[in-house]
Amino acid sequence: MNFKRFLESKILDLSSIKSFFSDDKELLIELIAVFINDTKPKVKVLENNITNLDFTEVREISHFFKSSFGLMGINCVDDLTILEDLAIKKENPKLITSKLKSVVSLCNKCIVEYESILKNLENHT
Repeated sequence: MNFKRFLESKILDLSSIKSFFSDDKELLIELIAVFINDTKPKVKVLENNITNLDFTEVREISHFFKSSFGLMGINCVDDLTILEDLAIKKENPKLITSKLKSVVSLCNKCIVEYESILKNLENHT
């Protein structure tokens, strides 16, 4: 069965995933599962920072997400860079909050998208 047909999305840029992992379904499943499991709790922490800003948490999570989001095709690396820089400088809480809302919303949509892709990959052997 050709599982590559499940690697389609309107909100994710799956070109890196396809380029590096599309020949190994099991590795792709593992990658997506790890991504979801690592990302969900960190998104919750960022969501909490919308109302209770902790510069250290925002900085650490933004930095962590930058590399994985690039690979996973989530288009908010620029916002994560801005968040990390502002959190390092402990500047502009209003802008941080605004960027957090945007990033959290996109992350939640992307998690749902990846959960759907993962389910399709797992159900089609």
